[in-house]
Amino acid sequence: MQRVEIANPSDGGMFFWLLRLYAFAGCAIAAAVGFVAFGVYLHFCKELPAIPDLTTYASTAPGMTTVWAQDGTLLAELSTERREIVPLDHVPQSLIDAFLSTEDRRFFSHGGFDVRGTLRAFAANLRAGGVKQGGSTITQQVAKAFLSSERSWSRKVKELIFARRLEARYTKREILSLYINHIFLGNGAYGVQAAARKYFDKDVAELDVGQQALIAGLAQAPSRYSPFVDEDAALKRRGDVLDNMVANAVLTRAEGDRWKAAPLHVQGRRDYFHEITPYFTEQVRRDLIKRLGQKQFYEGGWRVETTVLPWVDQLAQDNVDHAVRKLDKRQGWRGPEVRLADAEAVATFKKRAFELYGKGPLVEDKLYVGLVEKVNQTAAVVRVGGRSYPLPLENMLWAAPYSAADATNDKQITAASEALKRGDVVWVKWAWHSRIPRFSDFTYNEEGEASWVAEQLEPKRAPKTQELLLEQTPRVQGAIFAFDHRDGYVTAVAGGDDFDRSEFNRVTQACRQPGSAYKPIYYSLALDRGYAFDTLWNDKLKAEIDPTTGELWIPQNVDGSYNAQVTLERALVWSKNPPSVEIFHILGSKDVEKWARRLGLTTPLVTNAKCEKEFCSSLALGASCVHVDEMTKAFAVFAKNGRPIDPIFVRRVIDRRGQVVEDHSSWDDPWLEGDARLDRVAAVMGVERPPVIEPRTAYLTSKLLREIVTTGHSAPIRATKVLAAGKTGTSSRTSDVWFIGYTSRWMATAWLGDDKYERQLGYKDASFMLSVPMWARFMYSAVGEQPLEEIPWERPAKVKASDAGGPLKKEFAPPPLPGFDVSGKPILPPEKLREQLQKQQTGLAPGGMTPVGMTPQRPFVPQKTVRVQSAVKPSGIGVAPLPATKLQSPKPQPQKPPKPQPPRSAPKR
Repeated sequence: MQRVEIANPSDGGMFFWLLRLYAFAGCAIAAAVGFVAFGVYLHFCKELPAIPDLTTYASTAPGMTTVWAQDGTLLAELSTERREIVPLDHVPQSLIDAFLSTEDRRFFSHGGFDVRGTLRAFAANLRAGGVKQGGSTITQQVAKAFLSSERSWSRKVKELIFARRLEARYTKREILSLYINHIFLGNGAYGVQAAARKYFDKDVAELDVGQQALIAGLAQAPSRYSPFVDEDAALKRRGDVLDNMVANAVLTRAEGDRWKAAPLHVQGRRDYFHEITPYFTEQVRRDLIKRLGQKQFYEGGWRVETTVLPWVDQLAQDNVDHAVRKLDKRQGWRGPEVRLADAEAVATFKKRAFELYGKGPLVEDKLYVGLVEKVNQTAAVVRVGGRSYPLPLENMLWAAPYSAADATNDKQITAASEALKRGDVVWVKWAWHSRIPRFSDFTYNEEGEASWVAEQLEPKRAPKTQELLLEQTPRVQGAIFAFDHRDGYVTAVAGGDDFDRSEFNRVTQACRQPGSAYKPIYYSLALDRGYAFDTLWNDKLKAEIDPTTGELWIPQNVDGSYNAQVTLERALVWSKNPPSVEIFHILGSKDVEKWARRLGLTTPLVTNAKCEKEFCSSLALGASCVHVDEMTKAFAVFAKNGRPIDPIFVRRVIDRRGQVVEDHSSWDDPWLEGDARLDRVAAVMGVERPPVIEPRTAYLTSKLLREIVTTGHSAPIRATKVLAAGKTGTSSRTSDVWFIGYTSRWMATAWLGDDKYERQLGYKDASFMLSVPMWARFMYSAVGEQPLEEIPWERPAKVKASDAGGPLKKEFAPPPLPGFDVSGKPILPPEKLREQLQKQQTGLAPGGMTPVGMTPQRPFVPQKTVRVQSAVKPSGIGVAPLPATKLQSPKPQPQKPPKPQPPRSAPKR
């Protein structure tokens, strides 16, 4: 049988079928891979953020909040990310070329991912043995900025997808604009404009090519190449960028070499926050965070227009510094900053001091850190920088040892060696003034009153030999708070001597005893009830039992003089304590507290539960703490004839679109533009706050406060001829001294005190010695030659100019009879004191008191200001007499301010 084979022309043989099999398998695998890839793509797409909308980017990206003074001075730039968005046309082309040459040469030709660029970067890095070039395109870098910073393949995949989406949606110029405004360039700076401000304090359009190259070089590693961290690395990186620009033909070789040789000239952005009005700006920051929230405040890009006048705030800060240094020196020397014991430490100090100060001559009013090289009885020799200067004994007489237990001021040393030793590091300044402006410095006369140093307007010729004056960092603190009572604009907040040493704001955060500054609060209530200027009150020594401690104490008068009776007018003008306690008692502490609330005080005015049931005389003399800003606001009610006014810190808050979201500006604000002024006129038209007390009552109180300045313990203010009214206050143990006053335009409070109640300000010191000249010095500088009106400058309707109060309203009791207290009991001193007074009817009782008040027949003793007596030292008769405005109340507890930041410097330079 013969076998027959039929040939199949379509059969290619084994190899053909094998090839078809592999082709099928390949297609299947490709399909599977494609399916998986598509699934992966869908998976990652779900995790990608939305593509940024460039039309709204400027209004949605985290922005920077700026704070501005009333006169347009920049006060602060606050943000979590420093970013200032600018249009691409505002950016120099050479800066764009620097980024393109270094980061993405083929940016305008690739589609978001550059294979050639990646291979080129890989080869360059391989040759360099490290990362010299990046492989990511600018589009990828933009994508990365919107993704997480993790290093993983999944993040890389997301980056590629996001980059392609950006390329599909936006033009190259739009992507480039987003890049230069969004890229992180170190030190909190995002975008080229922020980087230009941060590293060179310039607008981006003002940068030279060398500076542009440095900024472009930061894109790869901002921390590594930061000129603030490593200047050499920054210079090397700048050179690489310039070389890239030459290779990309945007610079010639000669231009590249010239810019590589140019110095760096880095100049960081000014710290406006700390330099100009730090206490005021910090208060604004706190207030707005409460209203807007922290995240919204720091990222909202707000423009905050405030009320502060920087020159007035600087005057306040200078006056606080002058006052605390003057008082601090009178308290004594607390020793050197450090004592260098070995030669190596001395050599290091000299080297650093020379780098800081050089060999130049001393500058007037500047503080220096010096090293004591020699000391003898009559002088010391102190090295400052590269030169040595004499420090004679007469320029350090005040440096007697400080004692927290002994509050005797003005002690002196007899030899320089009592204070200084070789190797001491101390603060000094040039002991010479070219000029002494009018009312710029004061001294004390024999009676303890401050008297102004004679002015010297013509500049003196500097002496050939520069002598030093010993200084130290003040321990005591001070504050000045001022606002314009016509519109409430706060013009100055000096909350302490040095913000860098202590951010605790003593204007708004500290609660301090007001002493006699509290008297006008309840004297105004007495006037409201119908007690008149000439209503008589007892001015006799009387022992009081403090229900809190059970201690016996005697309120005394600041001048040591007493009368059988005095008028209400004289009692307030001369700050007499026995009649003040009597007035407070007859009014009632509860009614006084309610009255104080009407005036704007919010702090508790009763020290403990016992004072709610029993009469606490100490409250009459200001033993309950208050805040400086609240007390100033309360006194403004008297200035405004009974109408309240709230101090305003923020005029307007404007969002990044230019819309006003908060407006507290006055209709007559000189900085408002036409449309804004019309809006404010419409907003406030017919809106007027009603009086919180009777206008007549406020007017009468203002008349008395004016008389305090014209005839009372306010000689330094009278000397300046500033038309002012106000009241002094000295607290328990002389830990606080105040003057709260006003002119026909300004409200201002000056305060000095001891934060920790470690030491009273001085046994013989009081407000008329400390806070009154401080207030006068500030107000004279602020007012200058401005015309002021006599106080009160506005008389309420139907009130006569001669009005002196009264008549007493029927529902209120008349004042006590002469010699008897409110309860009808005779006013007698304690038995031991009475025996002592009987023996010394014509002399002085221990402690310097003049007990004429014990003899009604004695004639009136003219007021005479003398140094007040010790609040602590025993009197020798078994009773601890107190100074006029001080109380024997429990020792106040120290304030607990927020933990201060580490000091940037010692005394302010």
